[in-house]
Amino acid sequence: MNPGQLKDRLTFYEIIFNGGEEQLVERCKLWGQVKFKKNKFTDQQPEKSYQIVIRANRVIKPLMKALCQGKWYDIMSVDKGEPGYFILDCTLGYVHSLNDRCTVSRLQEVELASGETIHQPVVVMEQIPCELVKIDSGDTLQTDTTHNIRLFYKIHMETHRNIKIGDKIEVAHRGETFLFTAKECFKYHTFQEVIAEMEGEA
Repeated sequence: MNPGQLKDRLTFYEIIFNGGEEQLVERCKLWGQVKFKKNKFTDQQPEKSYQIVIRANRVIKPLMKALCQGKWYDIMSVDKGEPGYFILDCTLGYVHSLNDRCTVSRLQEVELASGETIHQPVVVMEQIPCELVKIDSGDTLQTDTTHNIRLFYKIHMETHRNIKIGDKIEVAHRGETFLFTAKECFKYHTFQEVIAEMEGEA
């Protein structure tokens, strides 16, 4: 293969689990060639398949992630191509359009100047790409004197964002800002889904 065809600049990351939390660690930057391969259909949704050709590099291995021009690729396998080259079979990671942004706050112990320790919200992540999705139905709680409707939303984001139940998530969506409490989190292979209860407009 002509090395001049490797015109795509790629950054490769490895997923590391530390204390049960997922972290992305940058391993290297390489030139490569990204090519669309085909659409695969799974039970969940169409899955785009890609091939990335790079010079052989022993750092690269399956289950790593590659970032190129704002798109993430999940490396499923690493095969030998022409002498001196690797062919990476990949799926397109983070398939949702993460056009919203959110800030995540978490209760943490804070020591005051007086020496007293209190719990207060501390911002742990800012300007995180996400996608706010409305769930059709909400839970209704009705008594003789009150009628409360609990509204739940889905917030999609990248899998290496470690959200905890109880976190406060402030989402900027189409010019408005909404405040949520995280109730449940689940990580798929290509994205993370957070079920959150709306607290109102921030």
